[in-house]
Amino acid sequence: MVLKRRTGIRLGIVWGCWAILALMLPSQASAGEKNNFDYFGALQKRLMKDGFTPQEIQSLYGRPEVVFEAKGISFFFTYREATLNYDQFATPESIRSARIYMEEYQADLDRTENTYGVDKQIITAILLVETRLGKSLGKRSAFSALSTLAALMDAKVRSEFWNTALKSKKVSRKYFEKKAAARSRWAYKELKALLKYAAEEELDPVAMRGSVAGAVGLAQFMPSNIVKYAEDGNQDGTVDLLNPADAFASIANYLKNHGWRPGLNRAKAGEVIYRYNHSDYYVNTVLRIAELLKG
Repeated sequence: MVLKRRTGIRLGIVWGCWAILALMLPSQASAGEKNNFDYFGALQKRLMKDGFTPQEIQSLYGRPEVVFEAKGISFFFTYREATLNYDQFATPESIRSARIYMEEYQADLDRTENTYGVDKQIITAILLVETRLGKSLGKRSAFSALSTLAALMDAKVRSEFWNTALKSKKVSRKYFEKKAAARSRWAYKELKALLKYAAEEELDPVAMRGSVAGAVGLAQFMPSNIVKYAEDGNQDGTVDLLNPADAFASIANYLKNHGWRPGLNRAKAGEVIYRYNHSDYYVNTVLRIAELLKG
């Protein structure tokens, strides 16, 4: 998918470490396949109230590809970061693959490092953890993923989801309700950003593949920040979310805008990377991989 530079659109930022696990989760077969519950009815009404036309909203949610990702979003309420094996990204095999990747894109990485002052090893480490250097981009629709989370704003949807997907899990109803409220508000903003971005760039929002969190592209960026951080790394007049050169420049631009400077010590570097993904495990893994790549 390509972003047209005519409007100065820029890529966004990754949101959370959920994308790493979510890329490996299977997609739900269809919304309402097991029952006729209307998961997206209230959501559609809210989107129309916020300015989207009935025609475009009904057309989108009437497509068979748009599904309620019950299995995917369940892990938002049962996930514990400590269970994620970050060591898998620092194995000799993974580091060897990363070095080969760096050799393949040496010119682009060197240009990015020189332009933004961000170590190419840091950029490569982030891409390795996020999408295994582009090999795991996600198979689900970002539109469906965000719609599913956003739909939890409705009490009836939350109740149905709880009874069919979470009641048997080791999660309290109180915890679920509190977390669902926060997640759904966030997802609704991201969903609107995705729709507006897709309309402006004449893209099909349903066709955008990504994680269950709605993150897309090589570096798993979120729609709400699309206008902030993307760069046309290869200077071809477009920003392609799947183009390595553009991904390198976009990651570097984000880090630079959040305090990265050449020669940062490990502690300061960790603080900046934490802004990219609010996880100490993530930060330590990225720094570890970068150190191994420099060795």
